[in-house]
Amino acid sequence: MTAEPPGAEDAGRPDALGLDAILIVSARSFVERRRHVAAQLARLGLRGDFIDEFDADDITAEVERRHFAGDGLSRGQKSCALKHVAAMRRIVENGWQRCLVLEDDVVLADGFVDGVRAALAETRGLAHPFVVYIGAGGNFYTPASRRQPGRRVYEAAKGRFADSYILGADEARLRLARIDAGPMHKPIDVAFEAIDREVGIRFLWLEEPVVEQGSKLGMFRSSLEPAPPNWLQALRYRLERLRRKHLYQLWR
Repeated sequence: MTAEPPGAEDAGRPDALGLDAILIVSARSFVERRRHVAAQLARLGLRGDFIDEFDADDITAEVERRHFAGDGLSRGQKSCALKHVAAMRRIVENGWQRCLVLEDDVVLADGFVDGVRAALAETRGLAHPFVVYIGAGGNFYTPASRRQPGRRVYEAAKGRFADSYILGADEARLRLARIDAGPMHKPIDVAFEAIDREVGIRFLWLEEPVVEQGSKLGMFRSSLEPAPPNWLQALRYRLERLRRKHLYQLWR
């Protein structure tokens, strides 16, 4: 299903940004979130396709046994994981090499278009496999001491969260092979990081990030795990951002 709110029929195609596709991880019942992300893209002249497979109520016992082990994940976390896996399969099937995957609570910065274009330009010709994280997931930032004028993409020792990342069929194929080989027992961003480290997918971060998570900003309740009230979640996130983005940079 294409992410088109009322009045967005003329929204532009992802290839206008240099992307093969934009895929959106979302549950069919999350009407408010779906409208939110569709409107976020439409205001930039973009649109994406929702991953509608594997809503929580759709997950059968057989699928659950095949893909998960242990009891550490909620139904929402399992649904989110399977939707990311479905996105990987779609990327491989279409042979896409520059696909943006977004979760449905993303907040796109005013510099989103320039950030994505910079990420694609600076990684053009770079040997695969790699994944480019374009969001501020976890409030992780490249130390100021490593940054260079005019440069936006930096190699990192770990991934950011799975709210917003760019990758292609090469990377998706490597992830799927590992996922198909054994069940998952951690949230998908943790699972992806472990897989990427194991199979040699390089972690790249965009600086400055151009995506934040609305659930962290207090716009939505987390659908994956217990969370504090929205106002407290937003306060904690902003304090952490102040600490990691600004205070830590004074000596890094």
